[in-house]
Amino acid sequence: MDDDSGREVFVSPVVVASQVFPARPGSLPDAEQFVREALEPIRLETEERQALYQAITAALLAAAGAKDNVFDVTVRIFPDGVEVEVLHGAGVHRVQPAAEPFADWLTGVLRGQGLSQEAAAQRIGVSVRTISRWLRGDTEPRLRDLRKVHEIFGP
Repeated sequence: MDDDSGREVFVSPVVVASQVFPARPGSLPDAEQFVREALEPIRLETEERQALYQAITAALLAAAGAKDNVFDVTVRIFPDGVEVEVLHGAGVHRVQPAAEPFADWLTGVLRGQGLSQEAAAQRIGVSVRTISRWLRGDTEPRLRDLRKVHEIFGP
């Protein structure tokens, strides 16, 4: 197809799905389910799923203090790839396939600051057993604990 200037124009179909979620912990599974359904039958690698979860969580945390208290998840499916954006009023969080899992990030933070599990648990206000589960990757923090981790150790 040619445009008016004589240049060839390629038209590619794009499927876009977008949904707004309230910024509350119960929205995390809903947002993840929305993305899974939008991407069906495309399979995400483990790292991509973790990056997506982290982007949704970061947007939810940022939106929780914002005036509108919502975040938006948009999925774009191109013939040769997929793009997922998670937005809130203060900015955009794009999914990065090489994102670091929470357990690895927290291990690095504690090691870098020379903190024991006991010291970290005391700072965050959780049990040592909870910290141990986070470090093994068995569980991840609840929203209130994640907010506290973010305040203490940064993003």
